[in-house]
Amino acid sequence: MNLRQLEVFQAVMQTGNMSAAARLVCITPSAVSKTIAHTELQLGYKLFTRAKGALAPTPEAMVLFDESTAIHGKLEDLRKIAHNLRQVAQGRVRMAALPSVSDELLPAVLQQHAQRYPGVHVEVRTLHQDQMAQALLTRAVDFALGFYPHPHPQLTGSQLANGALYAAMPRDTWQRAMRANRRDPMGFLAGTPLIRLVGDDPMREFINELARVLRVTVEPTIEVQTSRLALELVRRGMGWTVVDFLTAANLDPQYMVALELRDLPPIPLYAYHATASPPGQHALRMLELLRIQPGLAPARAEPEAETLAA
Repeated sequence: MNLRQLEVFQAVMQTGNMSAAARLVCITPSAVSKTIAHTELQLGYKLFTRAKGALAPTPEAMVLFDESTAIHGKLEDLRKIAHNLRQVAQGRVRMAALPSVSDELLPAVLQQHAQRYPGVHVEVRTLHQDQMAQALLTRAVDFALGFYPHPHPQLTGSQLANGALYAAMPRDTWQRAMRANRRDPMGFLAGTPLIRLVGDDPMREFINELARVLRVTVEPTIEVQTSRLALELVRRGMGWTVVDFLTAANLDPQYMVALELRDLPPIPLYAYHATASPPGQHALRMLELLRIQPGLAPARAEPEAETLAA
């Protein structure tokens, strides 16, 4: 099987008929039929049976499909890489970031970058941690921003900043906690709903550990995937949550309180890139702007209260 035969075979397996496969690979249905017939002749066995207009794969075709799917996926990655490489020399920066980083840090950075380098086109994608490796390895983005080192062996990371985790709650919740027990207001939160995270967010384990240490007695009824949604629920008085230092620095102090959790380890912000393709000059300039952002300084503690240990 050569690569063209593999591509046509995969298309027929995925679509279930010659016409749809032809549209998928941009050739005529007759060309698809001839390619399959030629492949069957070379292999010495049938790949499909045809009865009353229906096309069904043979057992041999099912085995070939399973074994060749990974190869076909690599070919798709190669096409993406070939396309994305064309963008590198065109004055572009292509970056990805976690939702909280995208929302809280990037607007100021993008504004500064546009002022300094008006001729450079910037593309920003908001991705979750498990989506970053694919985007970096296919060169869809030059670098990505996320919390904690990325575990993928083909990615390299450099730390941009380090900041504390914070408990975020409505101001009236904090005031009630202080009235209930000024020496241990966090004990009050143990009986208040904690909005937790689901999915692969690295902060999830720390939030669960904090709940264990505080002996949170209220079982979670709502778990969400992003800190932004968790915060919106907190603003609506549905509980409290834990946020990173970028998010804490941008809370509205009129309505929200952020309390540093000293007993939880700090959260590092990383820039990742594919080890085989370091960022180019345009991406490096963007990264330099990121390193000097005021938002990367430790977030302000709540002025009315001491910083609290968990």
